[in-house]
Amino acid sequence: MKIENYSDYFVSEDQKIRLGIIKLGKLENKFCLVLNKKKEYVGTITDGDIRRGLLANYSLDDKIHKFCNKRSYFVKKKPSLKILNVLQFKKNIIFLPHLDMNNKVIALYNLSSERIVSEVENEMLIMAGGKGKRLRPFTKKLPKPLLPVKGKPIIKIIILAARKQGIKNFIISINYLGSKIKKFLKNGEKLKVNIRYINENKPLGTAGALYFLKQTTLPFIVSNADIISNVDYNEMLKYHKKLKSYITIGAISNLERSNYGNIVFKNNRVKKIEERLEKRTFFNAGIYVIDPNIETFYKSKKFIHMTEFIEKAINKKKKVHIFPLHENWYDYGLKKKYLEQK
Repeated sequence: MKIENYSDYFVSEDQKIRLGIIKLGKLENKFCLVLNKKKEYVGTITDGDIRRGLLANYSLDDKIHKFCNKRSYFVKKKPSLKILNVLQFKKNIIFLPHLDMNNKVIALYNLSSERIVSEVENEMLIMAGGKGKRLRPFTKKLPKPLLPVKGKPIIKIIILAARKQGIKNFIISINYLGSKIKKFLKNGEKLKVNIRYINENKPLGTAGALYFLKQTTLPFIVSNADIISNVDYNEMLKYHKKLKSYITIGAISNLERSNYGNIVFKNNRVKKIEERLEKRTFFNAGIYVIDPNIETFYKSKKFIHMTEFIEKAINKKKKVHIFPLHENWYDYGLKKKYLEQK
């Protein structure tokens, strides 16, 4: 329960948050203890703190103290087992710093030593029907989702990353060279997942395949088949449920290029989504959580892009929110990005 090398979790409040993000990515337990110049305890940083900071328009170049949670739990006396149990089960505390009288960290307790990834009931839809024209000639004979990145097909990387988080049920929408995707993945048994397919007889756009999920009862995750990210899907699902959102859009901030749909929002509520504007704000990352009640939008099978679907939802006064992503995120639908990893 005690973390032996607790100094590994220290970060300085004067460091840029992007350095804190890198450190979080390397730690087994996803939190850091923030210290000031005197090595005194200031607070903590978690994924949630970073997302809240990004929503408050902080930059990745801002210092950690702007993002820091200064109201985190700590103790100044060695905690009894009874206190640790109360904090764990009643307060839902995951980690607990022990400070001396000078506010220096002298111990760190992990209150969730048993980390078992529970199976996620929500399904994940991977949009794999596109022709991948931007990646020609690589996609002349091979569909984009099967293009290799560091020796593994993109779609396999996406599925394995999701499986690691407890997601077992996948739906894959296929059209262009879809038989090759189906032949490679089959029913998912070799990857220890369940896969079913949506066969688009003709292209339905980036959101047309949602028509086939009208009978789904739980919110479902949607991902483009050319996006590789270590986004926390469980946190995204919880965020979606907490805000009672209709659509939650994974959003990247501070990108250098304008290849992505720009999200316009106020108070975390999406107002509209625009295609490829020259703005350095939040950009559509191609990862979504969508409410199962989509019958009003999909009375018949039709071609529709995700941007249009989102705009229709906003016009119908549905709640559409962004989920800021600070995790690694790569769009291999762009030839330049794909060539960089070869």
